[in-house]
Amino acid sequence: MIHRSRLPRLLRASVSPLLLAVLAACGGGGGGGGGGAAAEAPALAPASDQATTSAAPASGKLLLSEVASNYYSDDVAWFEIHNGTGATVQLAEYSLSSSWVDTSTGRSSRTPRGFTLPAAEIPPGGYLVVASRAHQNLRANSQMVYVGDGTRMPYWNASGSIELLRDGATVDFVRFGSSTAVPASEDHWGDAAVTALPSGANEHGKAIVRLAAGGMADTNGADDWRHVNFATPAGRNDVPPGVTDSDRDGIPDSAKVAGGTYGGLDLYAMGARPGRRDVFMELDYMQGSDAALVPRREALQMVVDAFARRNIALHIDTGSLHGTDAAAFNLGGGNPVPFAQCIDLDLAGTTPPAGCSSFYAYKSGHFDVRRKLVFHYGLFANSQRADGSAGSSGVAELNGADLIVTLGGYGFTGAEGVDRNMLTNLQASTLMHEFGHNLGLHHGGHEDVNYKPNHYSVMNYMYQFAGLSATPQSPYAAERYYLVNGMKGKTYCNLVENSPCGTAFVIDFSDGSGSELNELALSEAANIGRGSSGGAYADWDDNGAFTSSLVARNINPLWGTAKTVLKDYNEWGNLTLSFSRAWSGASYGYGFNADEASPTQPERRVNPMNLSARNRTVEDPLPQDLHQALRHAHRPWR
Repeated sequence: MIHRSRLPRLLRASVSPLLLAVLAACGGGGGGGGGGAAAEAPALAPASDQATTSAAPASGKLLLSEVASNYYSDDVAWFEIHNGTGATVQLAEYSLSSSWVDTSTGRSSRTPRGFTLPAAEIPPGGYLVVASRAHQNLRANSQMVYVGDGTRMPYWNASGSIELLRDGATVDFVRFGSSTAVPASEDHWGDAAVTALPSGANEHGKAIVRLAAGGMADTNGADDWRHVNFATPAGRNDVPPGVTDSDRDGIPDSAKVAGGTYGGLDLYAMGARPGRRDVFMELDYMQGSDAALVPRREALQMVVDAFARRNIALHIDTGSLHGTDAAAFNLGGGNPVPFAQCIDLDLAGTTPPAGCSSFYAYKSGHFDVRRKLVFHYGLFANSQRADGSAGSSGVAELNGADLIVTLGGYGFTGAEGVDRNMLTNLQASTLMHEFGHNLGLHHGGHEDVNYKPNHYSVMNYMYQFAGLSATPQSPYAAERYYLVNGMKGKTYCNLVENSPCGTAFVIDFSDGSGSELNELALSEAANIGRGSSGGAYADWDDNGAFTSSLVARNINPLWGTAKTVLKDYNEWGNLTLSFSRAWSGASYGYGFNADEASPTQPERRVNPMNLSARNRTVEDPLPQDLHQALRHAHRPWR
């Protein structure tokens, strides 16, 4: 059975109407088959059992070691090969036979068909992920390659089969669910199929594996395989069956204790601990002369501290940029990458504009595949404009794992004083804002209604660049409202509390404690909806004095003209940390649907093994008056 994907508007624009119509009629997903070659970016060495254990298959051969759960027909179906021999294996000397789907017709079949395997080397003890080429912007590396034949590609859901062959003879074989496929060499499978793979919109990130702890058993039968709740692509199958995620952060409990690993990754050594929610992020950064391209240590610490106040440990990895240990944001990844004047978080079926590089080329070339299901990946880059000029501050997947910060071209020098303060503060607020989109947040928290004074969050453009007041019930609480609406002579550098030009900048998500603001009947005494102290009030009618009667005014005019009720949202209570483990937000049913006016239906999440931003949010450029303040910071005569 082919399963329908709820394609958001952005993705639909990149898929042919004919293909959409065919797939919709057949219950299939969108996306193109893309059998052509894509740019390769080999940079990473495959993970190896030999690096962590001497265990190797007794058979000493090439083995199918993992098959991941799959559901949507336009998604990346993948399996893993382990080299148990003592020599490097050339993958192109082998071929694949598997169940499959034709994306042009929506037809799937459990009757296996053959696929040619690409050139790739698997070193002794190494692992390689082989995945379906669901669309053209998938880029292979030394840990992961893609397979397809025009619009036909390997595919399975609860049932299917995979066979690895050499010269027409079976090397290894597995079937699962209700598949009745048989291998070319019949003695390579001796009994019933492995029980069905979990397959459904909420069964993401699971797999059947040959366990490393079981010596990668190879008896040519279902008993060799075990169901696990956590797939481990390109690494050791070291998560035991039945392990759960009691912290709801996407990390198996077994990897949060000393000696436990996740695909060979020592997350415990990187700081993960039981009884606490842990989140990991790798940040790469472009090389260049613009100070905005390099994430400042102080900015990273501000974001980490904001999460720590909510007992969430955010572990950021920038490699050796700031030091040699985890306290200096070095978890063994994080890379300086080549400069490109323009970056694009491209969608399936599209190519970057001329002069731009694709975000996914960087990710494929520098991000360890073993991290894909547990690490967010971010890039500090120059610009999203083709000419490299200052523009959007960032772009991120909504309910996903990828983000970009683009503050290049604005003239940051990093010079001590106001310039450095602004650079540090805006890096911190932009990174946390884009990361918030990854965690399922919108500019209005649960909705895309921006500039709500009572939505006290870095997700709100009113507070992203201006920061938050330390005391939201004080006389200064409405300063940011006056600033963005051009009232009372407020500028970014003359805010009384926590200006972005100073060193006391505050960033945070909302806890939802702001009361509703009815624009048809506003009480100035309620201030911005978070209480009042010391005679504080919000001067909604801008008359310079407290108005005791109710005021009717549109207080988020930069978003819309209608007067409505503005609502806060408990963002901290609704973060989706386990991005690879769920298909919607923490409160199921509130995932954003880009084809609806409001977030009323669950939205399909991005599979992190795919390279396709199904929903993305592109930010506005820095406000003009903030840009002017920056220019004045290091050219005061202007």
